[in-house]
Amino acid sequence: MAQLGPQGNVNVTLDLPESILGDLANRDFPCPLCGAGLPILCSKRKKPYFTCNSCGVQVFVRGKKGISRLKEMAKSGILISSKEESAMHGINLLNRLESLKLQKRDLEMKTGIIGIIFPDENVQNAISLVDAEIKKIEGELANLAHKKETK
Repeated sequence: MAQLGPQGNVNVTLDLPESILGDLANRDFPCPLCGAGLPILCSKRKKPYFTCNSCGVQVFVRGKKGISRLKEMAKSGILISSKEESAMHGINLLNRLESLKLQKRDLEMKTGIIGIIFPDENVQNAISLVDAEIKKIEGELANLAHKKETK
């Protein structure tokens, strides 16, 4: 059985992500598509990155210049992301709603004349899912507006 020498796991780091990220550890970065606040994480290569699961966006910041710009922006307070009960969150919801309506229209156009005679079950299922998401976001937008009115 081979034994691992002192160089067996050279890529393993014992540093905590907070110590590597420094000022970025407790900061949010706005998603470039929806504006939601995304926690800045540390990759296995010790580089900052963030992921928006709802949009499917993942951004890695590479290079000393990019990382220093990100730290500078975080320190100066330029990074503004929407919070759950802000007006910006409402605008982000509205943008998402409009995007979903366009997707639904595109799906409905896909069915066309042939789709009326021979409906594609997969396209119909996709339209149903988009409809459900539209209703969910409309409800979130209404709840947000109601919370603001009652305050």
